[in-house]
Amino acid sequence: MYSRLFHICCLSLLTVSCQETKVDNFASASVFRLSPPKVQADSLLFAETAELKAHFAMSDAIIRCTDDGSEVTKTSQIYTQPIQVTEASEFAFRTFHPDYQKSAEIRTRLIRIKQEVSNANISVDPDPHPNYPGQGAKALVDLQKGTTQFRAGNQWLGFQDNQVTVRMDFKEEISISNLIISTLNDHGSWIFIPKAIRVFFNKEQIGELSVKVPTAVEPKQIELLDVPVSKGRYTNIEIQVDLVEVIPEWHQGKGTTPFFFIDEILVQ
Repeated sequence: MYSRLFHICCLSLLTVSCQETKVDNFASASVFRLSPPKVQADSLLFAETAELKAHFAMSDAIIRCTDDGSEVTKTSQIYTQPIQVTEASEFAFRTFHPDYQKSAEIRTRLIRIKQEVSNANISVDPDPHPNYPGQGAKALVDLQKGTTQFRAGNQWLGFQDNQVTVRMDFKEEISISNLIISTLNDHGSWIFIPKAIRVFFNKEQIGELSVKVPTAVEPKQIELLDVPVSKGRYTNIEIQVDLVEVIPEWHQGKGTTPFFFIDEILVQ
C-alpha cells in the first residue's frame, strides 16, 4: 500500500512539474521579440526608378511600413508587394505578429541621382587600410553602392585613422547645397560612423555635420549622412571626416581603434 501511495505522489508531482513547464514556455513565447524583415533594394541610388522588397518567413506575420521617414506602428500601411520608387524616399519597416512583440524598426533610404560628378579628380588621404582598399578614391563617385556584407564586392574603402580627407576637383563650376556621405554602421564588426564632417572651399569652411557617438550597439545598416553646404557654385571642395578614435567602453572592443567605411559621395 505504501508503495502504491508513493507512486501516486510521484505521478502527481510530475504532472504539476509538466504543467508549470508549459506555463513557462507560454510566458517566454509571449515576450519573444520578432526579428526585423529582410529589406532589399535593387539600387539605393537610381536615375529613374528603383524596386524595394521586404520579406519575413513566418506564418501570420505582417510587415508594415512607412515611406516618409515616420515611425512604423500597428496602424501603418501593410507591405504586400514590391514597391516601385521614383523619388528620393526614406522607408521604414517593422514585423508584427499577434503572439509576439513587434520587431525593431529597419530603415532604408533611396536617393535619386540629380548631379553626376564621376569625371571629377578625387584623392583620399591617408590611403585606405590594405585589407579594405576598395577600388581606390575614384570609387567614391562611381555611383556603385556597397552592401552591408562589406566583404562581398570591393566598393567599400576602410580606414583606421583619426581623420580622412577627401579632395574633389570638378571639371567645371557646379552648384552645391548638400553632400551625402555613404558610410557603414556595423558595431559587430567594429565599424563606426564618423563623429564629424566638415567641408571647405579654398580653405574656407562651407559645411558641417556633427554626429553623436553611440552609447549602445546599433543595428547594422548603411548610413547616408547629409552634410548641408552653403549654397553656391564651386570648382573644388575638401571634405574632412573626423573619426571615432577609440571604441567606447560599452563595446567588447573598448579601447581599440575602430574602422570607418565609405563607399560613395553624392553631390546635390
